[in-house]
Amino acid sequence: MYKNPTRSAWVEVNLDNYISNLKYIKSIINKNSKIMCVIKSDGYRAGALELTEASVKFGINYFGVATLSEGISLRKHFKDINILILGYTPSYLLEDLCKYDIMPNIYSYDNCKDYNEICKKYGKVGKIHLSIDTGMNRVGFIPGKEAFFDIIKISKLSNIKIDGVFSHFAKADVDEDFTKKQFDTFTSFTKEIENAGVNLGLKHISNSASILKHREYDLDMVRPGAIMHGLYKGFFKDEKLPLKKDLQVFAMIANIKTIKKGQGVSYGHKYIATKDTKVVTIPLGYADGFPRILSGKFSVLIGGKKCPQIGNICMDQFMVDATGIDCKINDVAVLLGKDGDEEISAFDLCQLTGDIELSFIDHLNYRMPITFIENNKIKCHRDLVRDL
Repeated sequence: MYKNPTRSAWVEVNLDNYISNLKYIKSIINKNSKIMCVIKSDGYRAGALELTEASVKFGINYFGVATLSEGISLRKHFKDINILILGYTPSYLLEDLCKYDIMPNIYSYDNCKDYNEICKKYGKVGKIHLSIDTGMNRVGFIPGKEAFFDIIKISKLSNIKIDGVFSHFAKADVDEDFTKKQFDTFTSFTKEIENAGVNLGLKHISNSASILKHREYDLDMVRPGAIMHGLYKGFFKDEKLPLKKDLQVFAMIANIKTIKKGQGVSYGHKYIATKDTKVVTIPLGYADGFPRILSGKFSVLIGGKKCPQIGNICMDQFMVDATGIDCKINDVAVLLGKDGDEEISAFDLCQLTGDIELSFIDHLNYRMPITFIENNKIKCHRDLVRDL
């Protein structure tokens, strides 16, 4: 743990652990399968640019994002990688895709026809990936006659190159029968198109949950997300895998006081001390991603010991009961991560909110700076708010 130079509460990302997870993923997938690192939402709050840099050094050259802005941010720093927008890009934004050589997710002939005209204008051939809806019921061509002929027409557009085709599993962690049904639908439909003479490029469908379980779904490329960050308990909570968490959250103790029995803490005095209590203030709140619904339900680690949170979580601060704990102002509390034999995990916290690990991590606010660790030392710091 290293203190951050711009704020008293921060995220720490261990790039060595991230690369260790990529190595594990590479070791278990089929040797000819590529990896597309899904780094949308600022790399699930672990720093998209820094993760991409580490991934490129490892040999990855495909990256998935959700929005045009995320794609442009990557392209400005990395000229030679393949970037796929996994979400929707309306026609009025397609010109920027062409300018920055970013691949759209195409599931409409009309949308692709518009992109073809833009690529003609710039004298470029635009690479695309087609998405097929096999049961997620989100976006994608619905397998059938209409989609078949639309894709045939797309393949004949003068300035379009189909670089890949993909789908997404809806229940790979809990329902093997439905997952196999999705896979069979995908492979059957894509084979039908290929038999018509269309080169569909890279086929990919496997996500984090299926990467850990099914080699037959690897195809040409896999798309890990959560498991790149060592998060897998939501899929296999009873298994022990050699994946390492790459993200921790720390905060310095901002204040210490002892209150008397009967005194209240925080808004509404929902917590009333039942004894004389040592109250420690942590300078982080629901605006930083620890939701108010967690009030009174979780603990932090101070000196390797669990201290229960008390009272309502405030926007920028919350309080914990540190009675019997030896601590002082500016000591560091662990909000997410390990301290000695104890650990506070995203899985533990999401069980209290009815959420999932990745969603909890992703709600950590951008105003929290990040310290990046590489080779067991500080590589760099990043503070998006300060850098605006």
